[in-house]
Amino acid sequence: MIRGITFDWWHTIAETPRPDYDARMRTARVEQIASALSAHRPRIEAETLYRSYDRHTRLLEDHWHRNRDLLPDEQIDAFLEFAGLDRSDARLREPIAKAFGEAIRAEPPVLDPHIRETIERLRAAGYRIGLVSNTGRTWGRFLRPLQDEMGIGHLFDARVFSDEVGVRKPEPRIFDVALAAMGLRAEEAVHVGDDVVADVAGSKRIGMRAVWFNNGVPAEHAAHAWPASIDARPDAEIRDCRDLPRFLEAWR
Repeated sequence: MIRGITFDWWHTIAETPRPDYDARMRTARVEQIASALSAHRPRIEAETLYRSYDRHTRLLEDHWHRNRDLLPDEQIDAFLEFAGLDRSDARLREPIAKAFGEAIRAEPPVLDPHIRETIERLRAAGYRIGLVSNTGRTWGRFLRPLQDEMGIGHLFDARVFSDEVGVRKPEPRIFDVALAAMGLRAEEAVHVGDDVVADVAGSKRIGMRAVWFNNGVPAEHAAHAWPASIDARPDAEIRDCRDLPRFLEAWR
């Protein structure tokens, strides 16, 4: 019996507002860091900050490739070290954290047009609702208030972010944390997400059902979205979240 649903965040519930989003976030974050450090002596050149940011990106990506995540304090430590700044200087830490996490407010994500009504319908039907999200530099502490302001935060019984757990999807532990918070066993839950490895294969690995949110792969190419090394396949595929309830009812 299915009693709960967990959702991915990026490219499932919410979408980035433009294709050059990562580049724009890079610029916004470095500019905010430069502004925060403007009184620092000796002065830190913008070129140094961009170089440090890119080195920081490579460090994060190295961890992500191993399904690991750096905790926020570890991310700040690394950036300060790359920029040649004192990691023990408490005055620097929060400005950098805010520059990382609040840059998103200049260009906030866009909600799927039908996600709110879909989740509300599922909650009314008695399902527990969770969120399981990999993060980058916009950590859970910044995403939660943003989601609240977007009017959907209250719809979740649990919200789990990789920067708080230390591992990323498809690692089982991030799903386990969400299920424990929702009071569910894996076989009682469905995960919905767009990433065939992180979302589908990851949730199937621990015994959940999986729904692939196909947000743009043409039907004739959908089979090629699956790496040959991944034998997991979704229990259902949707292109509109409004189609989710009918699959859940069939499994209930």
